[in-house]
Amino acid sequence: MADSTQGPGRGSLRRVPKQERSRERIDEILKVSMDLIGRKGIDAVTMKEIAALSGGPIASVYQYFPNKSAIIAMLYERYVEEVRGLVSGHIGAITTPDQALDATDLLFDAYYYKMRERPSTQDLLNAIQADKALADLDIAETRFQAEVFYRATEHFVGEGLREGYGRTLFVMFHMAGATLRLALMVSEAEAAQVISQFKSIVRAQSTFFFTGSFPASA
Repeated sequence: MADSTQGPGRGSLRRVPKQERSRERIDEILKVSMDLIGRKGIDAVTMKEIAALSGGPIASVYQYFPNKSAIIAMLYERYVEEVRGLVSGHIGAITTPDQALDATDLLFDAYYYKMRERPSTQDLLNAIQADKALADLDIAETRFQAEVFYRATEHFVGEGLREGYGRTLFVMFHMAGATLRLALMVSEAEAAQVISQFKSIVRAQSTFFFTGSFPASA
């Protein structure tokens, strides 16, 4: 498991643990928090409840997290680590434009099915959008992921189109998050239609940058 006391969310901690026992305590607090979010929603979860179910007094939670927002920030960091793993896993083997087109579909599908299986992560994403500081971090993360994909595929694009390609990737990665949230709010049948339409848009835009023209069916 990644060390959740390292990275952007580390600044949310009151105290950075140095002993294994303290790191395990933080992991347990985060695990319980995520479970409670999945069952009750973020607004209904309290610090007192988190402490009780994670096996310690409330002071042991406040020892590391000043408030619930700090816990959400740390959970967001773990979420980012997982998403980055998905992105790197799908783009590492791209060697052709067709593989790049397929990678966008596969990435979205992997992300969507993971999210549908875990309601707690859906609530976490909603909370992130409602918090200005976390929303800004989320935009920065979207920009980072788009840049990673750009670096893996820019050589498929003519030099004169690369600046526009980079901007378009940023928009598409942002739209992917919005489309995901929409798909998770509607029935599975309608979600399938929404996702299919989004994939069609992404494929058409990417094809234009790779070949200089839109696909005939777009």
